Amino acid sequence: MDDKPHMTRRQILVQGGGAVLFTTLFAGERPARAAAPDVTTSWVGNTFSGATEWVQDFVFNMAVTPDGTIYTVSFWDEAGNYAGVYKDAHMTGNCPRANGDAVAVNSTNAYLSIGTGLTAFTLAGAATSLTFDVGSPPAAAAAGDTQVIATDRARNRVMVFDAKTGALTRTWSVNRPGAVAVDRTSGEIWVVANVTRDTNDGHFWHVDRAEPARILHFSNTGAVLPGTIAGPSPDWIPTSLAIDRDRNLLVGDNGPLRQVHTYTDLSAATPVKARSLGQAGGIGAGNPGLVRPDKLFGITGVGGDSAGNVYVAMCEFGTWLRKYGPAGNLVWQLMGAEFVTTADFDPGTDGQDVYSQQNHYRMDYTKPPGGNATWVGYSLDSVKYPQDPRLFLTGHQHHVSSPSLRRLNNNRLYMYATGMYCSHLLIYRYEGEIAKPSGAIFKAHWTGDDPTWPPYQPASGEWIWRDKNGDGKFTADEYITTGTGANSPGNCWVWFVDDRGDIWEGGDRNLRRYPLQGFDGQLNPMYDYTSRVTLPLPQPFTNVRRLHYEVATDVMYMSGYTAAQPFENAYWKECGKVLARYDRWSTGNTTPTWTILLPWNVSATPPVTTVSWAPAGDYLFSCGVTTRGQVWAWRAADGSAAGNWLPGANVGGVSRTGWVDIPYGLNAMKRSDGSYQITVEDDLFNKVLLYSWLPG
Repeated sequence: MDDKPHMTRRQILVQGGGAVLFTTLFAGERPARAAAPDVTTSWVGNTFSGATEWVQDFVFNMAVTPDGTIYTVSFWDEAGNYAGVYKDAHMTGNCPRANGDAVAVNSTNAYLSIGTGLTAFTLAGAATSLTFDVGSPPAAAAAGDTQVIATDRARNRVMVFDAKTGALTRTWSVNRPGAVAVDRTSGEIWVVANVTRDTNDGHFWHVDRAEPARILHFSNTGAVLPGTIAGPSPDWIPTSLAIDRDRNLLVGDNGPLRQVHTYTDLSAATPVKARSLGQAGGIGAGNPGLVRPDKLFGITGVGGDSAGNVYVAMCEFGTWLRKYGPAGNLVWQLMGAEFVTTADFDPGTDGQDVYSQQNHYRMDYTKPPGGNATWVGYSLDSVKYPQDPRLFLTGHQHHVSSPSLRRLNNNRLYMYATGMYCSHLLIYRYEGEIAKPSGAIFKAHWTGDDPTWPPYQPASGEWIWRDKNGDGKFTADEYITTGTGANSPGNCWVWFVDDRGDIWEGGDRNLRRYPLQGFDGQLNPMYDYTSRVTLPLPQPFTNVRRLHYEVATDVMYMSGYTAAQPFENAYWKECGKVLARYDRWSTGNTTPTWTILLPWNVSATPPVTTVSWAPAGDYLFSCGVTTRGQVWAWRAADGSAAGNWLPGANVGGVSRTGWVDIPYGLNAMKRSDGSYQITVEDDLFNKVLLYSWLPG
């Protein structure tokens, strides 16, 4: 291997739009002309580019003012917008430091979770010194002009505070209290009972098995009033409440119906469900997973304004805010759905279909950046497949973040996905727009937020699961083990699925290949330990961190560390310093055709390392961690540098993109017109960057 000194580089940018001139400058050279035509920057997964506004990572609840201003709250946003404020389909502000599940608003203030209580904010989003001590993170809140109500899930009680002083005025008991609403005219209060919500990253709702979910009716002094609401079905999950302009009760139901119900005659012994917004069954209705304005999922908040519009917040590890007119027509939607993930291209549609781990985008490359992607499918059905790993491998650990799409088994579409720490590989089979859990390979017994998931997993050691009966659930007879109870070797970062469907794994001291054993009666790909093949690491590697095997050309690419370019512990997720190509791999050839040093200079500002790469056509593309959305291109034939580029001004440039936080944060493909499409994770503003490049 020829260990050449690392090149230094500069970039020349074209101002305006999404165009970036693509160039390579070496140390000591004068600025050169562009080496290739313009690169166009676009994105998928967020309504906005991030240059000046964006839709936040999550939304756990919301409150709406009479003029249609939306106040939200969540537990995280990478760019600090935990509690965004929105109006007329734009982000207009933020309530800094708010964090949790509870938000309420009246004519003078917004009230949001901070720690174990609520803090009053001005309507402009400035925190005040007025606080309300709940004693635990509140489950929900509501506000009139004289009182603020919070539900305390830790002590099973409703708490009413003076809105001006923060003094506690009264409490009463409710079993597992959740959402709450107050009629600002009468002061009457509605509280969801027998439903609680996790405070961990999953934020699931749980209905008390001994008591069905109910909405209870109280006076402003806590006296029980007639009008208990049992819901439209025994398995409903009322997650959110609000009073509309007509003093009717809006109920967000995230049970199997996935609708927003309007209840009238609230003073009657049995209030009337007058209407429901959305198709019964939500995203699972009709053509399951196909996006439609009236198909809901993950309902976390509801509200209404003085004009009779209804607002719905949805969150299943993303943010969707919708405004519906009085007649139920969709007025607008905001979307922020791609936090710490990348997206891959359907290999069967020439780059026209792009998939993240939950979303499907249809591309029209003739349209301008930001307008060339249409959200057409949502692949997670949490009602039909309640044990879907995407529901449990959640939150800050980012265990489902890197999808890879393959066409197998008579051109059927499959998705393989891993996460930030590469502890597993998940397998899904698409049925229309729904990605059905199909299989998984775990390197060790899984311990997560929910100790009951996955059910029946082996007590120790690595395991393979396959959905033999086709119900998408984990059953005791669907696991395969090695029989030793041992874990897979640690410090392994390789996961790759080739075009045959073979899975490559390992990299610590050897490589392991799981040959595809065919497909079962449920169309699941079959893998086992008996057929697993172990291969030594080829020279010059002491550790392999990534690989890509091209079946059609019999070319293997690998990156990792060597004796001359060793691993550095501080850069644990990187793909290594050396990239190599091996021709005629299947013949046993382990002599590299070429090796190159990948960008690596940890003394630079920011530090330059390489975390992800992918070959496509005649090139390979790579990116780093702290270098954010910058991409390098290399000629596949000889490994020579072809250039590099930065994100365009339309997304705010490189400073308005985030670190590439995941090991597999870049995908690439060559389209039939000769253009290259490259996706790169952008966790800062909750989207995936999409570059288009047509080489000269």
